[in-house]
This record gives sequence, structure tokens and C-alpha cells, in this order.
Amino acid sequence: MLSPFEKLSAASRVWIYQADKTLSQQDQDALLTASEEFLSQWAAHGQSLLASATIKHDHFLVIATDEGFNMASGCSIDSSFRFVQEMGSKLKINFFDRANLAFLDNEQVHFIAMKDMKASIASGVIDSNSLFFDNNLGTKEELEKSWIVKAEESWLKRYFQTSKSVL
Repeated sequence: MLSPFEKLSAASRVWIYQADKTLSQQDQDALLTASEEFLSQWAAHGQSLLASATIKHDHFLVIATDEGFNMASGCSIDSSFRFVQEMGSKLKINFFDRANLAFLDNEQVHFIAMKDMKASIASGVIDSNSLFFDNNLGTKEELEKSWIVKAEESWLKRYFQTSKSVL
């Protein structure tokens, strides 16, 4: 069962899919149209799920379901993953590349490969105050309050911790 994204409760469960490229308006329209069709029929054990999808920052497909209405099951979650994979294949977009980290700089999303993180910090491209998209969230409230954070406030903090000298 579809709901406008903004009307879903703050406790709604979210899945964030990061595209490997900027989503054109045509890509966004196709994704949202297909998402509405999928979500209008999305169910767990025969029970409709109250759900929605939105595109954020021209790079992220966010699917949410209000589990206060009905709980998503493993099978229903798997079907949503398959849906995103199928749409990615159709549109030639990879939504499952976890090796690229997304940062926001001057309202632009840019990516740094995980393997290049240390070099990006050493060269000053990224610092502890760089705004990072932390896609490891569980709820709509976290999406709204904690999705874009300073790198040092995320799991990336380990890259910025310095050891104290004993001398």
C-alpha cells in the first residue's frame, strides 16, 4: 500500500540504495514509477506493507515501510532487493557497490573508493569535518537526522583517530 514518503512515521524502516552515477531525471522518473508499482503490491505473508520510495540528492533511492502497520518479512525484503537489482540492470545503474563512499561537498555528491580513503585524507581531499552519507541507517528518523554527518561522527572516525605519545 503506497503512502507519501513524508507521511510515513519516523520509526519506518528504510533501505538506502546508492547509485554509482548521477540519476538523470529520466532515470528518477522510471525508478519512482516502477517503485510505486512494486510497492503498491508489496506484501509480507499476504499482508500489505505501508511503503514509499523517494530519490535523494540525485544518487540515492530510499525505500521505506512503516512496520507499525505491518512488519516486513525476510521474503518481502528479498523481493525489494530483487526489484532494485532488476531496475539497476534495466537502467544500467549499480545500486550495490559498497566499495564507494559518498560525500557531500558544496551540495554535490562525490565518491571516494574505500581503497583510496587513506590517501584522500593524507592529501586533504577528505578531513574529519567532511560531510559523509552514512547509509548504515535503519529508520526514517535516522535518515532525517543522522544520514549526512561529519566523517568523524560516523564509522569513518577510525581514520581520524590519532594515538597519543607516551613521551
